[in-house]
Formats: sequence, structure tokens, C-alpha cells
Amino acid sequence: MTDTFRASLPDFSHERDAFLSGARSPVDLLDDCIRNIDASEATVRAFAHIDLDAARRAAEASAQRYREKRPLSVIDGMPIAVKDIIDTVDMPTQMNNTFYAGHQPRSDAACVRAVREGGGVILGKSVTTEFAIGRSGPTVNPHNIRHTPGGSSSGAGAGTAAGMFAASFGTQTQGSIVRPASFNGVVGFKPTLGKLSTDGVHPLSRTHDHLGVLGQSVDTVWALSRWVGEIAPAQDSDGLGGPVGAPLPANAPARLAVARTAGFDDLDAASRAAFDSKLDDLRGLGVTVIETDQDPFLADLVRRLDRIAEVSLRMVAFDMRWPYRSYLDAAPDMMGPRLHDLVKLGHEVTLDEYRLIRAERADMRRRMMELARSYDGLVLPAASGPAPEGFEYTGARTLLVYMSFLGFPAFSLPLMSVGDMPFGLQLAGFAGGDHKLAQHAKWLLANAR
Repeated sequence: MTDTFRASLPDFSHERDAFLSGARSPVDLLDDCIRNIDASEATVRAFAHIDLDAARRAAEASAQRYREKRPLSVIDGMPIAVKDIIDTVDMPTQMNNTFYAGHQPRSDAACVRAVREGGGVILGKSVTTEFAIGRSGPTVNPHNIRHTPGGSSSGAGAGTAAGMFAASFGTQTQGSIVRPASFNGVVGFKPTLGKLSTDGVHPLSRTHDHLGVLGQSVDTVWALSRWVGEIAPAQDSDGLGGPVGAPLPANAPARLAVARTAGFDDLDAASRAAFDSKLDDLRGLGVTVIETDQDPFLADLVRRLDRIAEVSLRMVAFDMRWPYRSYLDAAPDMMGPRLHDLVKLGHEVTLDEYRLIRAERADMRRRMMELARSYDGLVLPAASGPAPEGFEYTGARTLLVYMSFLGFPAFSLPLMSVGDMPFGLQLAGFAGGDHKLAQHAKWLLANAR
């Protein structure tokens, strides 16, 4: 038996052109997904629940719409999975915890409803870690089944890499979109905090929880994210920017800042060399790449970022008082040790401390927005290296938590590798600049491989 189950699908943006011309149909693409599922799901185990009969009905309905030249949206016919902390009215939502075994929501999450209204083809629920922060699920990394796929959007990353679907909703509280995208060699997009509705997504931290997408390409994750942002906008959100349904331009960034924080200490020599080599590639493409020793303001901001890992976790733990205290009261033996530890930590955080952290975050956000006057974005690794061997440890969060805490958008782009394993480049932007960041991400993925 091979240790590798990496597969691919045709990029959905190209598939949609074929749907419109009649050369292919959504049923053909679903059949490609099913072949990959049949070949690898028994080992990769990306799904917590799967319903291919419902997916086929949706694909057939989509195919009929394309034949009649009346597709519902740019995601009509897109094969999609839904992370199993997101409510689905026709499939259980079980959070990878026996407390929720067999739990059947009475309504769809806002993002799921948007997919249905756009004609997306939902194949099933992708595996998550326990409540998206605790014990790992059964999923393995398709690039090497002895390695972790990352947490908590593990099934989303692994299933995309194994060609089981074009995209999956993921969530990120600290690093759970960017890191599994890096480990599995796919694209991950975490939008600006609050740009996509989390209605119907099980809460973890109201100050950190982001809805986002992992997928085959920047075009794919942008199309799904942009559609959801339009149809199911978060409260007070003006969307992700850019016209709905329009092709995403690819624009080169002019200046990028290297956020060389203390989190780089987590990188081994090979990972650090891969990152530095990629910076040289960017310079060779004409991008101005600035290090902290070249810009005192950047250096001061990076030093401030180093504090985030500690205060972010304390903020998350305070937010987890509801509903996790009740879960521990009702079924303590069903909750994993990390949940117990975080709830205990939350008891230690006072309201005064919490308010101070919020004020510190607001100040950091203002300073970061000042950086936007000089740079198109920041670059740093999307993980602390390639996926480690084993499944208990899903990798360090330090390099990922900065943008989660600040609520700024970030991509993980499959632009590096260490040995035979993928390693993502993180491209981070500024609050509300999601559309511009996506254009830069598309250009980098096309030109910096």
C-alpha cells in the first residue's frame, strides 16, 4: 500500500468554462471526486459524514441549469465539503465529540444556505478536531499517511489535497485554516474577521472565530468566499470587495514586509532555508522585500507581535466560558484534556485583564494599518515547517496566531516544500483589504512556484 494519496481535480474556474460551453458538466466533475474518494477515503478519512446520493442530485440539477444557460452563480456545480462544526439541516453536525453524536441541526448555517442558493454541490462534512481545538480526528495527510494533516480543519485540507472536492469551509480561531492548508499543499484563505457570517458555526471564541475556505486554487477559494460574503454577509459587513462573479485579476505586489518574529525560532534549518529561498525568488520577480533591519517601524511592530501568542490564548480561554463550562458540568468525561485545560485557564483570566487585552489588540490593529501605507502585505511561513510525523501534535500555532488575533486576512499558498512534504507561504494583508490580497495571492501562486 502506498503512503501517498495526493490527487487533484481540474481547477474549478476552468471547469466552469467547460460547463458553460457544454464540453463538461457538474456530473462529470462529481464523478472525478467520487473516483478519488473511492481511491483514498478509506485511508485518508477526510469525511465525518458523506452523502453522495444528495450530491449527485445536486450535480444533476446543476447540469440541467447549465444546459438551459441559467446557472445560479459562479459556484454552481462546485463540489464542496462543510467542516463538521458547521450546521447542516440534512446531515449531522457532531464536532468530533461523543456529546454531539447523532446531533441533527434544525437549520443550515448561513454559509451552507448560501451554497445551496448558489447551486453548490455539498458532498458531506469534513473532519475536525474536537470542537475545532481539542483531540484530533482520524484524518491523515495524503502526502504521507504517517503525518498529521493539521488541525482543526484537517478533513478540509486533506480532502482537497486528495481530490475529493474542490473546496471546503474551514474555520480559524488561531491557526486552523492556514496551517492545514500549508501541511496539505492547498490554498487556504482566512478573511478579515467578521467579513463572513459565523451564524450556525459552533462558537469557540467570539473575538477570534473566522469562517474561511480551503481549496484547489486562489480562484476557487475566492469565488466561494465572495459568494458567501454577498449572500450571507456578517452583521455590519460590507463584504469582501470586488464585483460578485467577476474574474479575479492577478496583480503583483510591489512591496512586502517580512514579519520575522520570534516564531521563526520554531523553524528547523531546512524550513528556514526554504523560506529564505522563496524570498529570493520574490526579489527576482521584481517584488521589493523588506526585512526588519531595513525599517524601524516594521521592527517595532514585529516585536509587538511576539506578545500575541500568550495573550491570544488567554483571550480565547476567557471566551470559551460559554458554552464549554456547561459541557464540562454536563459530561466531563466526554471532554478532552485540552478543553479542561482551556476552561481552567479561562477561570484565571479576570474581566479587567480581558479588557486590557482588547485595548492592546485595538492599538496593534491601528499600528498595523499604518504599515499599509508602505506595504502591500506581509510574508511569513504558514506553519512552523512541514507536517510533523504522528497525530497527537498538529504543529505550532505561533506563526499563525498573529493574523487571527488581529483579525486581518491571510492566505496560505503552496509555494514551498521541505523534503517530500509541502510547506506554505503565508501572505497576510490589512483589515478590509481582502480583494487586493487575493489578487496578490493569485499572482504569487502563478509566478513564484
